[in-house]
Amino acid sequence: MNELARPDLSFRGFLAYLENEGVLAAEARARAVNAHATMAYPADTVLVELGLVKEAELARHLSAYLGVPYLADLPDEPDASILDPASLEFLEANHLVPLERRDGLLVAAVADPFEHGAMTALGFHFDLPVSPRIFPRSAITDYLKGLREREKPAETLDAGDEFGLADSDDLDRLRDYAREAPVVRFVSRIIQQAVDDGATDIHVEPMADHVRIRFRIDGMMREIERATREMHAGISTRIKIMSRLNIAERRLPQDGRMRIAVRGQNIDLRVSVMPSAHGETFVLRILDRSGVALSLDALGYAEDAIDALRHLVKIPNGIVLICGPTGSGKTTTLYSLLKERQGEDIKIFTVEDPIEYRLDGVTQLQVDPAIDLDFARALRSVLRQDPDVILVGEIRDRESAQIAIQAALTGHLVLSTLHTNTAAGALTRLQDMGIDPYLISATLRASVAQRLLRKSCGRCGGSGTSEGEACKTCHGAGYSGRTVTYEILTMSPQLAASVNKGGSEQQLRQLARAEGAVSMHRHADRLVERGITSREEVGRVLEFEGDEG
Repeated sequence: MNELARPDLSFRGFLAYLENEGVLAAEARARAVNAHATMAYPADTVLVELGLVKEAELARHLSAYLGVPYLADLPDEPDASILDPASLEFLEANHLVPLERRDGLLVAAVADPFEHGAMTALGFHFDLPVSPRIFPRSAITDYLKGLREREKPAETLDAGDEFGLADSDDLDRLRDYAREAPVVRFVSRIIQQAVDDGATDIHVEPMADHVRIRFRIDGMMREIERATREMHAGISTRIKIMSRLNIAERRLPQDGRMRIAVRGQNIDLRVSVMPSAHGETFVLRILDRSGVALSLDALGYAEDAIDALRHLVKIPNGIVLICGPTGSGKTTTLYSLLKERQGEDIKIFTVEDPIEYRLDGVTQLQVDPAIDLDFARALRSVLRQDPDVILVGEIRDRESAQIAIQAALTGHLVLSTLHTNTAAGALTRLQDMGIDPYLISATLRASVAQRLLRKSCGRCGGSGTSEGEACKTCHGAGYSGRTVTYEILTMSPQLAASVNKGGSEQQLRQLARAEGAVSMHRHADRLVERGITSREEVGRVLEFEGDEG
């Protein structure tokens, strides 16, 4: 919850700045990097302890580099409604001084603006973003020491006053932050690296003698580093506090969310915690969609397929389904279709769990089972809001399928996803849910099945090496980025007749092929022929899909 003006907040970036300014020599910069990595000292302490920069000079350079104001002096009399003597232990440990509330912000003096964990903790307990002011570390230490000697004991304070800490539990949490500064830095660094690497998930996995950190990048798991077994408790507590979970509960699974700032951008993460034999395992799903292009062309659809899909979303009523397993890009394709239909002349609603993309001009509703707002109830409410187009995150059961069918029959266009492996499988899956075949043939306009294939790295050509070392673009994987392979089944009179007669998935698929539909395998073959992906990657993704026609 800290507010900093520059997107590059790294300590290494600051050292480069000092070198460019002539403050540090290249050799001194290397010493500082090594000391910071091995000694776990705060950023400002490293430079002062090594005798590279004087403390007052360092504070002014930090101010100039980060665009954060330099504080000339601290007030003689602190704001009693903010500075609780009971919190001095935390403030002294982290060299922070909360000064005032101003324009919805908490103004605070800080010695190390790179230590986001302590500022986040401070802001969390005041429920305000922190607006930092740079001030020398030793001066903050002296100031807080003076306050400790002057202030009355904490026991004499009025419990009804609004202080920085609400109760003893909050104080314990702040103490945890102070004691676990290396853990705070570790968790923040892992999240930042995951965002920088384009990962979709962060896995924190306790093993018998270490903690394994893995990222899912381009659909594949990749081990990033290992932490000591002793760090697990601190990492676990840190993630739970950030996502507002119960830190005392270690026996049951928990789900939460957090929002953090990475390089000036707010990033949402969905957190899942599950107990395991060696301790709690965590998965952090990164919900950063800022870099995703909502474009059928950018996804990898061919021009003829784009034309067909654009035609489908211009139809005033019916259902269009995007099919595939988890992680096949269904939601991104769904939103890309929706974007094709956006305009001032229609009303668009979405019903999702969770909302993954924010779209201007679209009314978006997130389901919440905790308050009995499931997909079916949300859909019924949306139908009373005079919609033209409805995006449903997923058709999960018979009730939501029936409402989607009813919406299509009453003149609405419904876009949704279904967990089936093939386009033809969507028709039989709806029947398995209890939908009458004649309703399916009357409302389904098309089903699209897709998978994501890793693209061969453009830098190393798929070899994983460049100039005799691991490729810096793909990190030695040989692949960078993903594209889509797909099949489109469009409802025709012949297919409708087969559905009404109870045709099997295989029969429907063969009929679609006879009418000119191209399979995912054939599209994938074309990608291999064009050098976009490899035969091995196609085999990995489509090996068990069958029907290579």
